Amino acid sequence: MFKKESRLGAREGFAMITMMIGVKISNTTPSMFAQTGANAFWLMPLISMSVILPSVILLYYLLKRYKDKNLVELTEHILGKHVGKFVAFLLFVIFFTLLAIEGRSYTEQLKMLYFPESPTPFIFFIFFMIAFYGAKRGLETIGSTAWAFFFYIKASVILLAFLALREVIFARIFPIFGNGLVPLLTEGAKKASLFSDIFLLAMAYTAFDSTKKFRKGVFSGFAFVFLEMTFFFLLYCTIFDYNSIDKVAFPFHEITQYVNMGNFFTNIETFFMIFWLFAALIKYMIYLYLISWIFGAVFNIKEFEPLILPFAFFGIVAGMVPENAVINELVFKSNFMDMITPFLIFFPFLLWVTAKFKGDLKR
Repeated sequence: MFKKESRLGAREGFAMITMMIGVKISNTTPSMFAQTGANAFWLMPLISMSVILPSVILLYYLLKRYKDKNLVELTEHILGKHVGKFVAFLLFVIFFTLLAIEGRSYTEQLKMLYFPESPTPFIFFIFFMIAFYGAKRGLETIGSTAWAFFFYIKASVILLAFLALREVIFARIFPIFGNGLVPLLTEGAKKASLFSDIFLLAMAYTAFDSTKKFRKGVFSGFAFVFLEMTFFFLLYCTIFDYNSIDKVAFPFHEITQYVNMGNFFTNIETFFMIFWLFAALIKYMIYLYLISWIFGAVFNIKEFEPLILPFAFFGIVAGMVPENAVINELVFKSNFMDMITPFLIFFPFLLWVTAKFKGDLKR
């Protein structure tokens, strides 16, 4: 599918993983974490990262050892054709479900914040159709687009953080462990799937012009986005007091109401909304392309690009299942993140133990 002269390099991998994970600072994820972490929820990404990082490192170690294999090919090679396809299909189900749940989340944000009179299905349809149009252009185009917009999107984020610093009260981080260390550790570990996108991007391992550049881009992007997320979660904690932090549905967009750039710049939240929307669309372009690729690999469909449109449509249908935004976020999304975390943690270890038992790692 991808030739050796692929234009995808470390910078595209860096931009793609930062878009996929970094956009979560602007959705309802901070609010969901604050339900249990209270004013200490800024520590939860550190806990989640500590829990998931060994599995991520092990998975990418196996990809390096087996060289020219993507995520599905690696799984089938180690676990065997039938078991491997079953496990790979579970990966497809996981990421398709995340596509639907988080797609509904962004749709509800757009509706509540900017288009309150528009029907949710209509906004959902427009959002996914734009993502489909980008996804069908191919992974190289998506990667180049992510890199091209990276600096503009991050510049807007840095500008917002700079303008919001005047509202910060650092005393609000106390008590340092919020409602207690035990619930903080427990919930942080259960939500380790916060970084699940790094597993999905492993599907593109063979699409880059060198696997070394892919690993370099992804791991540097992973480190960058972890620091970015921790910083912004801390920013939210120091701007909103402990009584309100778990009641703010969209803290990123709420902050845009606090800042100003003088009397000549009104409705500044619209400026930040444009860059946030670009980042969300790029994320779903990547999602649509990679889940279609996983499905095609599982069922031996070499030309999988025609699957992108049906998956965009079914993503809309599945995303409309939750009755409202509250159920989607606090029931579907929260519980699903808890459910898939053990699978993502043990999946690489299953591959490693099986490969070790077969003697593949002795070479």
